[in-house]
Amino acid sequence: MERLPLGSGAELTGYLDDIRPAVAQSWACVVPLRVGGGTRLKILEAMALGTPVISTSKGAEGLDVTHEENVLIADSPNDFAQAVLRVLEDKTLRTKLSANGRRLVEERYSWKMCASQLEQLLHQVVEKARNANG
Repeated sequence: MERLPLGSGAELTGYLDDIRPAVAQSWACVVPLRVGGGTRLKILEAMALGTPVISTSKGAEGLDVTHEENVLIADSPNDFAQAVLRVLEDKTLRTKLSANGRRLVEERYSWKMCASQLEQLLHQVVEKARNANG
């Protein structure tokens, strides 16, 4: 089997008991998804750890992210590669995406915020049931 050619600065870690330290020290989290569904927890985890994210539109689908503000979105292979290079070469961009991504998770996706939204939804359901029953 042919090994993936790795340049300097790239490391295959193998199994990790806890991925958070590895993600937190990474310069980027790449999410080159072209198909799939479900939640995008890995993107939120990376942002929460302050790691800049480069994703396809499909990879960030359903998340309230903004291209160039808290994530880079690129869909063609060439654009995706260019976005990764931008993050690796531009410390100011890395710092911006890191800070804005972390802020987004704290403001929009924290457990406190999710619980508050769930509580509001439950109140609406109860109110609707009360109104329907007279």
